[in-house]
Amino acid sequence: MTLNSDQSPPASARRLLALLICICAAALAGCAARGTTSSGIFEPYRTDLPQGNYLTSEMLSKVQPGMPKAAVRLALGTPLLNEMFRPDRWIYVFRYQHPSGDAVTRHAIVYFKDDLVERIEADQMPSREDPNDPALPGFRPK
Repeated sequence: MTLNSDQSPPASARRLLALLICICAAALAGCAARGTTSSGIFEPYRTDLPQGNYLTSEMLSKVQPGMPKAAVRLALGTPLLNEMFRPDRWIYVFRYQHPSGDAVTRHAIVYFKDDLVERIEADQMPSREDPNDPALPGFRPK
């Protein structure tokens, strides 16, 4: 069947074209940016990624020189890194990767002597769990 310039396509062809346009629009709508956790219209959804031990300065203040390892584990949790060849130190690491790819990393190292806390070295930590801290596990931007 050939069409002249003054004839329109048959109704079935128009319906098929309309259906095809709707399917394409629905497929692209699934890729649309809906919030701060998406990277863009044609990029995959990226979620925030907290890893390690989330510590605050309030939690670190509970650990004092002379405390046994069991009390430190109770106050701070199990360390992320416990070196086999350096059992005299526990390393607490926290890393938070934002959906944009930016990352925040915090370290705290507890040194032991004769299985008692000798000293603590730590990065700047938040004073306490702040619901507005994007690194807090479970944080959801508003």
